[in-house]
Amino acid sequence: MKDFIRHLAEQSRLDVIPVNKALDDALTHLDNMLAGIAAALQVEYIGPQVGVEILNAHAMVIRAHEWLIHQPSWSMKICSAIPEANYRPEWPAQGASRLRKKLIVKALPEFFAGYAAAVRQAGKADTTSGQRVIVLDQQFNHV
Repeated sequence: MKDFIRHLAEQSRLDVIPVNKALDDALTHLDNMLAGIAAALQVEYIGPQVGVEILNAHAMVIRAHEWLIHQPSWSMKICSAIPEANYRPEWPAQGASRLRKKLIVKALPEFFAGYAAAVRQAGKADTTSGQRVIVLDQQFNHV
């Protein structure tokens, strides 16, 4: 298992998650890795809520985001989950606030379980990238 995945999996099980350079680096690596996987699979997935607000106004979403104007690209972003926003991307995981980063890390087991299910449902579990998602689900959820 890659060190940053091991680090995030361990952190996701803690009661108190320290937000520091190691966590930021791990989230940056995760963001880069998921961009490649998401582009290869092209399976949309609306993941867990990571809102610090009472209304759960943000979610972890994989889709072709228009992060740069007129240049949609597949990735996982933290998106506005209010209906009017249509899951507009607001931050990469590493760009979220300190409080939200803790929620993102805590949500990673649920995120990978759901993403693996979406990949299976799309019939892409046997692809190289599909297998990577299934392994990530196992790393976060089958200790």
